[in-house]
Amino acid sequence: MRKKIDKESFLSSELVAKQKEKGTFDSPCLSICNYKEDLCPTCGLKKAEKGLWKMSGESAKKKILEKVLARSVSEDSPYYLSQSE
Repeated sequence: MRKKIDKESFLSSELVAKQKEKGTFDSPCLSICNYKEDLCPTCGLKKAEKGLWKMSGESAKKKILEKVLARSVSEDSPYYLSQSE
């Protein structure tokens, strides 16, 4: 069974600060990357998508999230992010 998480509750304050500084806090990344081939099974991001996230605007981020959700990788993850608008 997957657990719904809130990143601020799940990540340490140091990781939250690091993600906010890097510009990845609003991404699915949980800073526990475990890339198998090109895809992280924890968050569902591909390496290239994670790199693009920092430079992307809101519409590009939404497209990346749609790709992640379409892959259904998040269903295999023990965690999933609460999606807040």
